[in-house]
Amino acid sequence: MQTRTISPPQWRPVLDSLSRVYQGSSATLEILDPDLGAQFEIEETPLRGISVDASGIQMDFQTHDGQHLLHRIAHPKSVLIDEDDDGQVIAIQFEADDDPRNVLRLHSPIASKLLPMATG
Repeated sequence: MQTRTISPPQWRPVLDSLSRVYQGSSATLEILDPDLGAQFEIEETPLRGISVDASGIQMDFQTHDGQHLLHRIAHPKSVLIDEDDDGQVIAIQFEADDDPRNVLRLHSPIASKLLPMATG
């Protein structure tokens, strides 16, 4: 497995691309808290999209009964893309000051070379 750091100017184009590709695909959001350990926030729920604005990153999920679940990461400091040995995107890690790491696990991987990203 390989992890790539996405530079802040590339967050929006990379996350927009992933949103388009994975819209409706099942995803799992795991919170990695140093005190509590790994906790599942959202499990096997369709991803509607990931958006970026000046104050943070927001993930939008759709429950099986049609409701929306939103998860926001305020003031992120890094976004990392995890790839398997074949270069397929399998997860996105989000880090923010004073917050546990959030890991969005994606269930239909695509090759990272298809994303508009520059590492840095």
